[in-house]
Order: sequence, then C-alpha cells, then structure tokens
Amino acid sequence: MKTNKVKVLVIVLAVLVAVAAVLHLNTRKVVAEGSLSVTVKGTETTLDISKFAYEQVTGTRMNGKGETIQVDAQGVALKQVLAMAKASDYETVTIYSEDSYNAVVTAEEVEDGTKAFLIVEEDDDENELRLVVFGDTNSKRSVSDVAQIVVE
Repeated sequence: MKTNKVKVLVIVLAVLVAVAAVLHLNTRKVVAEGSLSVTVKGTETTLDISKFAYEQVTGTRMNGKGETIQVDAQGVALKQVLAMAKASDYETVTIYSEDSYNAVVTAEEVEDGTKAFLIVEEDDDENELRLVVFGDTNSKRSVSDVAQIVVE
C-alpha cells in the first residue's frame, strides 16, 4: 500500500516539474544570434551587436565564491548601448540572460559611464555578452549570455 502512494507521489511530482519547465521556457525571450533586444518603456528595439563601438575594458568583478576576477576584454559601456536604443529619463535597467536570469542596474550606475559594461566573451566560436558592474561586490549582477535589456 505504501509503495503505491510513493509511486503516485513521484508521478505527481514529475508532472509538476514538467509543467513548471514548460511554463519557464515560454517566458524566455528568443533573440536572433548577434542581436540584443532593448525595450524602452514598452517599445522594443533590436540592436545588431556587431555595430557596437567596442573598446578595451579593464577592471575587477566578483564571482559567486567572492573571489575577485580581473577583466580585460572588449566591451561597450551600457550607457552607449542605451543611447543607441534612444533611452532617456529612466530609473532602472534590467539585464536578462538567455535563460531569464536577470540583474538590475541603477540609472546612476549606467550614467557614470565607467561602471556598467557589456563585455564580449568568446565561447565555442560564439561571441556572447556579459554584464559587468565594476567595483560591485554583488556577484549576482554579473550576467552572462545577455539577450535582453528592459529600461524603466
């Protein structure tokens, strides 16, 4: 009798996990390779990342273990990306990865021009973007595989 209850419980849990996975996959923003979606107060723009004016970016960021990582990569200031999308008069910028992980950057950090950057990371013949916020001790704001930016 107890074995049947366990089997039913396992089946119910498996179904719940499958439903949750499908719902999560449906919330992901699909962006064409080489593109970045930027939504400014409800209006979406797609930017070609090959058109960014990349420059050498150096600084330090924290990883999830609290270790300092030296960054020396090609990147573009988040401020410049938002200017390309014609964003102005905003309070927060939320950066989303391909898997919907996200981090919030304040307008002050963006407008500083020296803190928030999208850097290029080479991964198996693909160039992917990573958000770095220099000087930030919160490793959770280092977002890899950046796909979408929402400006509010």
